[in-house]
Amino acid sequence: MMSEYEFSVWCAKNNVSSLTSDYINKNIRQAQPARAVGGGEIGLSGRYPSKKMGLTIQTESGKVEGPAVLMLENDDDVIEYYDQPNKIKLNYINNAGKNGGSLYTPDFFVIRKNSAGWEEWKNEEDLIKLAKAQKWKYQKDESQEWRCEPGEEFAAYYGLTFKVCTNKQINWNLHRNYVFLDDFLRKKQLLDVKVEHFEEIKKILFQEPGITLKQLIDFSMNHKFKSDDVFISIIKSDIFVDLYAAPLAMPEMNKVFLHREHADMYKNLMECDEGQINVPKISLDVGSKVLWDNQVSSIINSGDKNISLLSDGKYTDVPKDLFIRLINEGKVIGEKIVNEENEPVIDMITSASESDYKIANYRLQHVKNYLKNGSKEYKDKTEPNLRKVRDWVSKYREAIKLFGNGYVGLLPKDKDKGNRNERYNIEVVELMDYYIENEFETMIQKNRSLVYGAFKNACEAKGYHPPSLPTFNKRIDERPIVERTEKRQGKRAKYQKEAFYWELESTTPRHGDFPFNIGHLDHTELDIELVCSSTGKNLGKPYLTLLIDAFSRRVLAFYISFESPSHRSCMMVFRDCVRRYNRLPQQIVVDNGKEFHSVYFETLLAMYEREPKWRPPAKPRFGSVLERLFGTTNTSVIHNLKGNTKIMKNVRIVTKSNNPKSHASWSLPNLSKALEEFFFDNYDTIEHPALGQTPREAFENGIFYSGERKEFHISYDRIFEILTLPSTPRGEVTIQPSGIKVNYIYYWNDEFNSLRFSKKKVKVRYDPYNLGIAYAYVNKRWIRCTSEYYPIFSKLTVKELAFVTAEIKKTKQNHSKGFTINAQKIAKFIDQLENSEQYSVIKTRAEETKKVIHLNFNNKSNHDDLKANFEKTIQQQVIKNENDTSDEPILELYGEF
Repeated sequence: MMSEYEFSVWCAKNNVSSLTSDYINKNIRQAQPARAVGGGEIGLSGRYPSKKMGLTIQTESGKVEGPAVLMLENDDDVIEYYDQPNKIKLNYINNAGKNGGSLYTPDFFVIRKNSAGWEEWKNEEDLIKLAKAQKWKYQKDESQEWRCEPGEEFAAYYGLTFKVCTNKQINWNLHRNYVFLDDFLRKKQLLDVKVEHFEEIKKILFQEPGITLKQLIDFSMNHKFKSDDVFISIIKSDIFVDLYAAPLAMPEMNKVFLHREHADMYKNLMECDEGQINVPKISLDVGSKVLWDNQVSSIINSGDKNISLLSDGKYTDVPKDLFIRLINEGKVIGEKIVNEENEPVIDMITSASESDYKIANYRLQHVKNYLKNGSKEYKDKTEPNLRKVRDWVSKYREAIKLFGNGYVGLLPKDKDKGNRNERYNIEVVELMDYYIENEFETMIQKNRSLVYGAFKNACEAKGYHPPSLPTFNKRIDERPIVERTEKRQGKRAKYQKEAFYWELESTTPRHGDFPFNIGHLDHTELDIELVCSSTGKNLGKPYLTLLIDAFSRRVLAFYISFESPSHRSCMMVFRDCVRRYNRLPQQIVVDNGKEFHSVYFETLLAMYEREPKWRPPAKPRFGSVLERLFGTTNTSVIHNLKGNTKIMKNVRIVTKSNNPKSHASWSLPNLSKALEEFFFDNYDTIEHPALGQTPREAFENGIFYSGERKEFHISYDRIFEILTLPSTPRGEVTIQPSGIKVNYIYYWNDEFNSLRFSKKKVKVRYDPYNLGIAYAYVNKRWIRCTSEYYPIFSKLTVKELAFVTAEIKKTKQNHSKGFTINAQKIAKFIDQLENSEQYSVIKTRAEETKKVIHLNFNNKSNHDDLKANFEKTIQQQVIKNENDTSDEPILELYGEF
């Protein structure tokens, strides 16, 4: 961001008036966002940690504002950009011809080197709908660019700009590459490649012009350089890759050159080679159809060397270079790759039948013969006669003019014959639609027969002949089912009818491009009753928190405790992830639980420049990768252990003898060991049906091609542990003569001696599992503070404290309002609770959770003997399935996720 001086220099350079500079300063640069985005119904909202701005930028959509932010972040022309700037006034003449006005919040205010103004980013389809409903607001100009004239008028008053941008202006290859390189771009100035490593890369590029990125990275196995060195060289422009051409996550599609001129030379050389086979501009994607020798075939696999075709149940493998040659020679016809979604040529070809292709191929032979040899051959022929051939030639030439392809002009039009006119007059059809929209498609959910009866009566009253009930029902069924369901049953029912689109286009892939690109975080209550490891007392069901890598489906971290989902669960699973990998996912997808909107959650991610993404409410498909793993965990592990609660789904058959509480024998620490073994040894090494390889193999392969990125590792040290601890609601407290007060308890450190009367405010953190200590940020470092009742509070957790303080308040509810709680009263009251059954359960659960934390984070040798401990425990307590005779471990995977 610019300093005040730099901003004044920018204003002077661009002749910005004092009126405008004051407006930008007060209403944009020094103001908070006008609104908090999130809770959208369609896409993922998020917070992007901007390096350029030094703060987080809100994004309301992962398909429009999200990519726009990355474009602004990496555009050298952009100096500053602000999300959700203060509202501006739009004056307009509404659709009724009357003067109107409204307050409006644009998406961004952008300060560039030579200009500044507001930018509104919209989906193109949404703009078309808005332009119909609000003609005064959005319209296209003569050059087919979207404009908002009221916004431009407001901006012009200050000498600023107002731009309307759409998703069509986003280059999705470039966007994916910005995401891929985001870690490197954040530390661009600090990164460097060793001279000997860079010399190796240059030598390979000089010897192998046009080498692919995949081939270059493969060379690293026998050289000193690594894939990280390649990506650092790319962002520093030491080597050249066209970031607009293809995503770096598909390294086999990217060619690497010494510099841009080297790339241009290679391109010109290839274009001058007449024998070079050009890659056809048709779709070779799986599922595409091609016509070869009058036979329609589907592409079922498109590999590096072979194309696999399926036709009439017969499977054929064709070498890829031969297949491309056949396409270039016109012997194979396929679907063209185009930018328009409704390309007429594709529509005509795909809607034609096999017999249509046969007829068109027959006609094409005679058209080519006529164009080559003239009409002599057809003067005496009866089939096809000259008149027919000339008609075909005319249609062929006309199709070339209209569509750029003469073949489609030879396709027969038999399917278009017949009476296409509506059987009923327009008044009857409009009346039918009116009753469907206003009587049938409502929350009342009237049945079809009742609505049809009302419609029939209305027709007869107007003197119309009503259509039959089947015709009326057909009209209902022709209407969009998603819209119909929403009007009758609401948004959640509508969600079940919506098509689920997998990301198969050039937009951001649903599961990311590389390991640690996208992580999914969520909680679930496990179907098992647990007991205390010391006393055998039943403690109830635990909660499991999982963080999974979407790209490889690998479990990155887990945390299990008796505490219901909270920000503490999130912090502990982040600890586990950093402990294992020294990394956190670049984007973390979560639902809208309050723990994911806590200040601790967002602050920690912003501190380590990670991006939270909130999926739309009541749309679990956005987290399907994780939801299905929860199901797999239950069926493959939990439901095979004593005390599992699977039988509770049918409570009528539950008796005292088969009640899970009676059979519970697993403790929380032992279950944590079992899940460790399952996630990181069993599940991690079994082939995943959606990947075709194990999660571990997918993860390691992805790391090899995307880089280890060790320069961005997070150290698991005392500072990181402190930053994952919770704080007070305000985040800071005042130093008092007795120290600092956190959660009714005073803490002291000798550093406070010189500050005890200063009333200085300091940031604080406390350990939720050991309230005997807290941490304060004094003199630019974290110091450890101790409670005056440390022996008592060191065994107290924040969950126990909440129970104790609640009980104290209950006993004093009839006393004066001036009653206060302090550490002395808490310590004294704890002694009185030793015989409380409810407190005993809470305390025992807390002790079990502490054992798990100690096992995972303090016991450094637990990984070495984990297998031995687990195998010993599993032999004692796992229910064996006597009918299982399989040799290979099989997991019940919930669908292809």
